[in-house]
Amino acid sequence: MRLSKKIITVFMIAAIAIVMGGIAAGCLPMAAQENGEVEELEGAQGFLAQYGTWIWLIVLVAAFYFLLIRPQRQKSQKAKDLLSNIQRGDEIVTVGGFYGRVKDVREDTLIVTLSSGVDVKVSKSAVSKKVSPS
Repeated sequence: MRLSKKIITVFMIAAIAIVMGGIAAGCLPMAAQENGEVEELEGAQGFLAQYGTWIWLIVLVAAFYFLLIRPQRQKSQKAKDLLSNIQRGDEIVTVGGFYGRVKDVREDTLIVTLSSGVDVKVSKSAVSKKVSPS
């Protein structure tokens, strides 16, 4: 469900950006005088004709930041927090789908008990999530 919301948001922002880019990138007509000189556009039309391309680029950079870069940073920060807060006795799920209880925490590895008498050495980066006590 979250992915479909993201896709819809991306398409809507892309459509808005395309419309704004079409308006701002020089689609505004310039009036030609009889002697061949081009009349200066006034007000908003002149501003858009002069800075339209820059506005378009700024909108695209902002869209990329809010739709791609920022969520990825938040996800990596959440993963870093998860790995730094793992303690002895926590129940975890590994990337491979194994459920276990942390027996020992070391620098880069964990000793995880999968069942009684079965201890496994696992890399910290292989931890997918913490299982809540409920």
